[in-house]
Amino acid sequence: MAQPPIAAQARASEELRDRFERLADEWERDRPRGADVAQMTQHPAYRRIIDMGEPAVPWLLQRLAEKPNHWFVALNAITGARPVPPESRGRIKEMAQAWLDWGRQNGYGLTGNDVD
Repeated sequence: MAQPPIAAQARASEELRDRFERLADEWERDRPRGADVAQMTQHPAYRRIIDMGEPAVPWLLQRLAEKPNHWFVALNAITGARPVPPESRGRIKEMAQAWLDWGRQNGYGLTGNDVD
């Protein structure tokens, strides 16, 4: 079967990125506040991001670099990785940094993006 034209692939990739951004914005806006992580990650938008699979990983890492948030469950569900050391659990910035380091080590092209 022939590959789709490059323009069609780029358009599909852009549409997927737009979908991710809409879902991520929805989750950040509407997620339960003061709830435990399990409740936050059951939000429909969060679950749809996980369903996007590997294409969402670089965008999730970029979100972590810009503003640490509870994207760790999604990253783990998609990649199976657990880069956060036990002593950093519960420390959002340290957890985000561990995932950003993991992203660099695994070829996700993050250069110079560290958590403040």
